[in-house]
Amino acid sequence: MVQVKFELDQSEDFRTLQNAPIVEAILHWQAAAQSDPDSSEWEKELRRRFSDYEIELQHNFETALTKSAEGVELKHSTAWEGFRLTKQEDGQPIFVCQFKRDGLIFSRLQPYQGWDKFEPEAIRFWEVFVDLSEAIEVAQLSTRYISKIPISSLPNVSDYIGEVPQPLAPIGIVANSFYHQDSADLGDLPYTVNTVRAVQPMQDSKSYPASLIIDISVSTRNSIVDLDLVPQKLGELRYIKNKIFFALMDKAIQQGLIT
Repeated sequence: MVQVKFELDQSEDFRTLQNAPIVEAILHWQAAAQSDPDSSEWEKELRRRFSDYEIELQHNFETALTKSAEGVELKHSTAWEGFRLTKQEDGQPIFVCQFKRDGLIFSRLQPYQGWDKFEPEAIRFWEVFVDLSEAIEVAQLSTRYISKIPISSLPNVSDYIGEVPQPLAPIGIVANSFYHQDSADLGDLPYTVNTVRAVQPMQDSKSYPASLIIDISVSTRNSIVDLDLVPQKLGELRYIKNKIFFALMDKAIQQGLIT
């Protein structure tokens, strides 16, 4: 088998899907605060800078057993973990940010309206996070896109992603669900990709209709010590994600099943 080298070519155009099946798009910065954050100061700043978001304090609860002269004692402790910020539209959440002590997780829920609206809103939070946390590096930067496509049957998956293996079919056992995961480093490029293709029947039944899940994650392999490089890295993550998505879904797009 000939090894094909993956190339980064951000001049490549990808078609715009008017009905993209994306149910959640995520950007994740793993970046630790340089000092012990003050939750009240963080909350004050977040409320000032993001008045268009609902803000909720998040706690981390721990339970431990300790032994003393009086016997075994059960102790509970709590520490603030971060904040959850939510922006709603027509009563539904569209942007969700987990603003944490060790990083930032920013999500766009459906309907996804494109990178040009998603990435600038995420950068708003990242810039505030750097101001408050005084972070000096990003241990890992990731993007993750989860798509969900309704299908009528497991064999119907072949219309979207090719044939689904049925290793037990020769003995009369036909699966009603499917899960396949691929992970890879991109050669000399400092990125790792993880793709999941899965089919699960409706939660309350083993019958169809069901959903085809396409879950694509792309992450940096090296830490980013120059924070000015974050926009460049985001652009490269986006390109890799697009290249994978359109490769996986090419058959469905060509047949007009995804538009």
